[in-house]
Amino acid sequence: MTHQLLIIKEWYWAHREVVRIAGGLGVVAMAQVVLVLWTARRLRELSHIRERMSRLADGLALLTDTTEAGMATLIREVEQMGRRRATARVATRSSVAKRVVAAAKSGEKLSRIAEAESLSESEVRLHLKLAEAAGRQMASVGPASAASQL
Repeated sequence: MTHQLLIIKEWYWAHREVVRIAGGLGVVAMAQVVLVLWTARRLRELSHIRERMSRLADGLALLTDTTEAGMATLIREVEQMGRRRATARVATRSSVAKRVVAAAKSGEKLSRIAEAESLSESEVRLHLKLAEAAGRQMASVGPASAASQL
């Protein structure tokens, strides 16, 4: 065992410059490996930050779109409220009922009729049912009785 150590010692003393240069190169190579690993870790963290920023930007865009749509809807509703007040008709119940029935016969949707008359859809349905009931009553009374009532 000691003989082998003596051989290594002699070899080192014979080649000490090469061993020192190889050791220095090993230290430099190790430092570069450490720097590469450190840089790779930082780049991974940077990619996570970019991903989070991307999600944040997408969320902000969605929030902006939603806010703009909500504001546009709010403005439209306020404008419609202003128009309803300006175009409010002073009408009797019978004239409203006649207009509702005429619009329904022409194929208008309930929602359009309700909007035009500033009524709810249930009120439009009520006017239509009342007109239908009045029509049935007139049919059951008969034409002779209806002429005598006039």
